[in-house]
Amino acid sequence: MSLDNAILGWLSTGPGSGYDLVRQMDLGLNWFWGAAHSQIYPRLKELEARGLISSEQITVGTKLEKRVYTITDAGREAVRKWTSEPPTYPPNRDNERLRLIFGDHGDLKAMRRHFETHLDHYERRRESLQEFVDVLTSRQHPRIEQRIAAAMSEALKEITLAAREMAYRGDLRRAEFEIEWAKECLAWLDDFERRHDLGETSGTDELPASVSATGT
Repeated sequence: MSLDNAILGWLSTGPGSGYDLVRQMDLGLNWFWGAAHSQIYPRLKELEARGLISSEQITVGTKLEKRVYTITDAGREAVRKWTSEPPTYPPNRDNERLRLIFGDHGDLKAMRRHFETHLDHYERRRESLQEFVDVLTSRQHPRIEQRIAAAMSEALKEITLAAREMAYRGDLRRAEFEIEWAKECLAWLDDFERRHDLGETSGTDELPASVSATGT
């Protein structure tokens, strides 16, 4: 499962605790593989049982104890094999587009709210992604810098950074596309309301009978 691969990939940079991993999921990896915090600790135990990682209990300060996980040779081989395979894509399940397809069963306010919600979501996502990309490209991400520093050659250092830039910039482009799409849809809806004398000025937000309840 991809959560296992995300955990192994993260530990391939260096040891860390479950808490460290949870924070990293929130700060970066979660863009590509969301996981509840409650899912991570059981997966760590499972990976250790499979011999892909090992752990030890350490004391921080005078009292605080935490378990630190380290990837094993078998775990590194699993990461190497996983990243060598071509990408796979699950069956498409897009709740937002599916809901839109049957939007003619609703009303104009609901359809407008749909596009406005979509626009707001991706504008916030773009802002957060841009902040992360800025941290990445300015070389201020500690974990990534740790990985770059450990790279054995200049070529490997370069690709270590470039691969992450490509991944996050790709998601940034996706957010920008969704923003432009939502704006185009809202502009179309404005024009639709004008052409059919609908919306707030007409006192109704219902779709005309000739275009309502048409299904697909």
